[in-house]
Amino acid sequence: MSSFFKRKGVIAAAIITVVVLVCAAIAHFGGTNPVSKVLRTVFSPFQNGFSYIVNKVTDTTDFIREMNGYKEENARLVGEINELKKQNKDVANYREENERLKETLELQNSLENYSTVAASVIAYSSNNWYDTIQISKGSLAGVAVGNAVITPDGVVGKVVETGPTWSIVSTILNPDNAMGVKVSRTSDVAVVEGDSELYSQNYCKMTFIDKGSNLIIGDILETSGSGGIYPAGLSVGVIREINSDAMGNLNYATVEPLVDFNKLYEVLVINGTY
Repeated sequence: MSSFFKRKGVIAAAIITVVVLVCAAIAHFGGTNPVSKVLRTVFSPFQNGFSYIVNKVTDTTDFIREMNGYKEENARLVGEINELKKQNKDVANYREENERLKETLELQNSLENYSTVAASVIAYSSNNWYDTIQISKGSLAGVAVGNAVITPDGVVGKVVETGPTWSIVSTILNPDNAMGVKVSRTSDVAVVEGDSELYSQNYCKMTFIDKGSNLIIGDILETSGSGGIYPAGLSVGVIREINSDAMGNLNYATVEPLVDFNKLYEVLVINGTY
C-alpha cells in the first residue's frame, strides 16, 4: 500500500515538474512565433489547472493560518473573561462581607448597655448539622460560658465551652438548648428548644404553650428575657407549623430560626451588662 502511494507521489511530482518546465518554455518562446502558439494551445489547459491548484493551496494555507490566529485570540479572550468573572465575584464577596460587618456594628452599637465582642464562625459541628459552632474569640476576649450569641438576624445560641482564642456555641437547634420566648403579636409566652428530630432540618420546637394562646402560622417569636441569658426583645424565629393534640389543645409549634445557619459568618457575643 505504501509503495502505491509512493508511486502516485512520484507521478504527481513529475507532472508538476513538466508543467513548470512547459510554463518556462512558454515564457521563453514569447511573442507570436509558431512554437509559442503550439505550446500555448497544447498546454494551456494544464497551465490553467496548475494555476488553480496553486491558488487553492495558497487559499488553504491562508485559511489555516487565520484559523490558528482565531484560536489564539479566542483563548486570550476566554482567559480575560474568566479573570473578569473572578474579579466580579471577589468584588461581590467583598461588598457582601462589608454589608454584614456594617450590620453587625450597628447591632453592637444598639446594645449600648451590654459588653459585646464580635467573632467569626470558624467551624461547624462534626455531624454536618448546625447544633454547635466554633467561633474565633475566647476567654482572652472576655467570652465566658453562658454568654448569648446573636447576629443582626436573631439569636444564634449560647457559649458552652471556651478556650483562650476560641469558643463552642450551642445553637438554638441543639436539643440541649432552650430559651424563654414570647409571640410578638400577642405577647403569649412559651419555650423554644432544640429537637432531635427537627434540628437536621434547621428547625426547632416551641413548647409549654398556654392553652389560651391564639397562634397563627407566620407569628414572629422574640426572647422574653427570662432565664438571664438572652436579653429581651431579640428575634428568634417564625412559626411554620402548629400541632394540636386529639382534644384540640396546642401541643407544640415548629419554628424556623430567623438566623440562616447555612450562611453564618460573623456573630456578636454578649459578655454581660456594664
